[in-house]
Amino acid sequence: MNALIRSELFKARSTRTTWALAAIAPAFCVLWVVAMTLLPATSEAERLANVYNMAQQAYLFTLILGVLGMAGEHRHQTITWAFLVTPRRGAVVSAKLAAYGLIGLAVAAASALATLVAGVVLLSAQGHAALSRDVPLILLGAALSTAIYAPLGVALAVLVRNQVAAVIVASLLFAYGDAFLAYLIPDVFTWLPSGAARALGGMWAEGGTLLPAWGGGLLFAGYVAAITLIARFLTLRRDVT
Repeated sequence: MNALIRSELFKARSTRTTWALAAIAPAFCVLWVVAMTLLPATSEAERLANVYNMAQQAYLFTLILGVLGMAGEHRHQTITWAFLVTPRRGAVVSAKLAAYGLIGLAVAAASALATLVAGVVLLSAQGHAALSRDVPLILLGAALSTAIYAPLGVALAVLVRNQVAAVIVASLLFAYGDAFLAYLIPDVFTWLPSGAARALGGMWAEGGTLLPAWGGGLLFAGYVAAITLIARFLTLRRDVT
């Protein structure tokens, strides 16, 4: 298994797309920090939570990294060779999930650091409190939720093997799908994957409509686990050609 994980990490490092998305993610978070520092807040706690939760905005990039890591194998037909070298398909998928979990964690850590630096600089410049004892937990939750999106992307690409379709479905589903459903049924957002992930990242919600961080983390992990199990089940039974 260790050899398979190292192989997946090597494949990821060898593509320019991985490095490009990993570089864009922290910059994207900084842009969101700038936006959030300009918005009004009812309290310093709300302002800090929403500013530092912007570390979670890297989620779309870790999600796409995971999608490309799996769907790219089908696009270039290298998945056939992977299963020939390691006939145990479950081991291949598990290694890919683990590898992209590590990649997602690295991108999430870089994004959290960029968010922290930008938040401290901008909030201090505006005369607001820049740090509190809750900030480390907010950044940790945001980083964890961002990292988890990477193996989620891998699992989604098992279900939708076409690379372009997988990227579009994943992006629309988690960038707009949850928000649209929440617009139609406001109370349901708390229980959707995005709502659970935002709760884990410490997002402040007026009226306390999000779950506590630990509850959001468990719910989000449950979603990922369910999709991953379905993906493994299908991998063992699908023809790869």
